[in-house]
Amino acid sequence: MRLRQTGHTDTSPALTQSRAASLLRPTLNNNDPNPLRLSSTAPELLSRNEERPMQEQARCPNCDAPVMPADAFCSECGHRQSEPGLGTATAMSTSSRQILATAPPESPPPPSDPPPASGSPPTHQRLPAPMNCPTCGQVAAGDVSCQFCGQALILPPGILLSTVGRRFGGYLLEFVLVICTLGLGWLIWAFMIFGGGQTPAKQVLHMRVISIQQARAAGWWRMFFREFIAKTLIAFVSVFLIPYFWLLWDRNRQELWDKMATTLVVSDPTDQLRPHSREYTDSS
Repeated sequence: MRLRQTGHTDTSPALTQSRAASLLRPTLNNNDPNPLRLSSTAPELLSRNEERPMQEQARCPNCDAPVMPADAFCSECGHRQSEPGLGTATAMSTSSRQILATAPPESPPPPSDPPPASGSPPTHQRLPAPMNCPTCGQVAAGDVSCQFCGQALILPPGILLSTVGRRFGGYLLEFVLVICTLGLGWLIWAFMIFGGGQTPAKQVLHMRVISIQQARAAGWWRMFFREFIAKTLIAFVSVFLIPYFWLLWDRNRQELWDKMATTLVVSDPTDQLRPHSREYTDSS
């Protein structure tokens, strides 16, 4: 090494090291915004490797042993890896399946309303249009009888509810017939005509008891229930003669025993509703 001639030469080790260190120092530049930047001629002394996030170690899906991403076979059990680097994904999928297997089962959704069967009417259907009375032409408020003329809407036109006067006249005539026939004659007479929906007094006054459900003359057993069972029960629980006046404020002119037997009393002067002889034994 040739040294500058300054009158004397110093070849001591300390001077040599100081000169070498001066060459490694960063050169300062007043115009450089980063004065700590190293000189381009000096070697890079600092490492610029950033810290990378630690990746999860791959594991063998067969024995769960750690494997290298580039290994094609497991070093413990010799299981072939599907692809290099997929051991972690396989292990993670296996752990995910284990978590799903141990998770509690989900509760079933609440049952929904079943769809309406084919042919059944919709749930929200429109109300039927009001019915006009076939006798007087007025709009009937009920579905059994007209509140204006008394037409029974479930029967042919011209069949009207029996008037209040005719009904009370029937009660009086019934009592007279029971007295005149000593009761036994009335009972035999009644059993013979119960099948046509009549009693002895109703037959004389051309009245008939109608079954609302069947829209025809009441049968023998329905008349028996009305005359003997329903009237007897009401007589025990009634106060004075109030049940006999129920038809005064009832829209369909029904007595309490008519409501129990679901019947109406109509006027049938031409015996239009008289059933055939074979129907007198009807059990309804």
